[in-house]
Amino acid sequence: MKNIEITNHGDALTVALILAVTAPSDEQSKEAAELAESLASGMSKKQVEICKMAAEVAIEYEKRYPTSAS
Repeated sequence: MKNIEITNHGDALTVALILAVTAPSDEQSKEAAELAESLASGMSKKQVEICKMAAEVAIEYEKRYPTSAS
């Protein structure tokens, strides 16, 4: 994942969700999931669902068009 400018809670939640799925270790994945939960608790259900969809799209895009040397 390239450098991303996080400007609001929605951006932060989306990135945390992506990291929870793609983190290189279980420890990092768990940490990102906990952060995502914390961020989501202060957002509406609709906002959280939009962030989940954005994270899913970003993960799928990265799988199809890798931007890093993995």
